Amino acid sequence: MNTSCFVGTTDPANPHLVHARFVLVNGHPGVVVPTLATIWAAHVHRDTQALIGAVLTRDWEYLDPATTANTVSGMGQHPVPGVGIPLTDADPDCAVDTPEPVTVFPLCRAGHLDAQWIYLLDPATDTVAVHTDDGHHLARYRLRDCVSPSAGPDPARRPASGTTATAPCALVSAPGTPL
Repeated sequence: MNTSCFVGTTDPANPHLVHARFVLVNGHPGVVVPTLATIWAAHVHRDTQALIGAVLTRDWEYLDPATTANTVSGMGQHPVPGVGIPLTDADPDCAVDTPEPVTVFPLCRAGHLDAQWIYLLDPATDTVAVHTDDGHHLARYRLRDCVSPSAGPDPARRPASGTTATAPCALVSAPGTPL
């Protein structure tokens, strides 16, 4: 699936200003929302601020919580275990090893970006908001509701008696509904 997206968060002082990283492929909500939830549960131990930190470290070829140190990228990049494959690696011929800067943009100007989706993580509510390519809010999901059973149990959730699976990714809000 060749769908690009941006994943990031908003500036707490200015919630209309987005700080995000580009993800080249697999950017559809049906892939990104559960992927972020699994990275959140398995890699950063349900710490949304740590998830934001991990995602904002670089632009990504793709995010994948199953990435290991031995994962081979088609573009020859070095994997980030538990997170994914970065879009670019450090250039050994470059004297200064500085990462590309985080992309910062007003959400209302998202239509000028070359991406189909925008995902904004909120550490205060442990949610991910899904926005279309023009910045319009489409939906919001609780990360804990989107974690696959393979990522491990949520200590804050008690499944119904006799069950072990977590609920499917449940919608928290849609446009026009209160959070």
